[in-house]
Amino acid sequence: MEFMKWKEANRDSFNWWSYVNLKADLQTALGFAKFYWPEIVEVDGCIILKDKFSKEMYDSWKEDCKGEKTCIEKTMNLYQLRDFFHINTQDDGNLEEQIETLGNILLMFWNMSFKARFPERSIEAKVVRETDGELFITVFEDLK
Repeated sequence: MEFMKWKEANRDSFNWWSYVNLKADLQTALGFAKFYWPEIVEVDGCIILKDKFSKEMYDSWKEDCKGEKTCIEKTMNLYQLRDFFHINTQDDGNLEEQIETLGNILLMFWNMSFKARFPERSIEAKVVRETDGELFITVFEDLK
């Protein structure tokens, strides 16, 4: 892991704050604010992650799900965790563990954010492991 190499080279003066300062900028930090606290839009009573929404995809999934709200939400809001950072991520031998950790962290922040913003609703995020082992995260309103 790159952080550990930097830490080893700078034993007394390097921490996560130092690492973030070297690797990111203000715009990246603001992007991560949205990443951990995503916005939603409501369409026909369905909650959809704003950055994931497209009218064409919504109409397609509405038809495929036969108008069933939870099916539409779970499908429209589905993200493969591996895809979030696939362009700039090097496999250092712990990639699968890091993907799982990212999923757990997103799960915590997303659920916290939805509870804070919509306390009267049961909007929740779930991490789902497919039969091939791939991890996904989705968001839906639990109507139970």
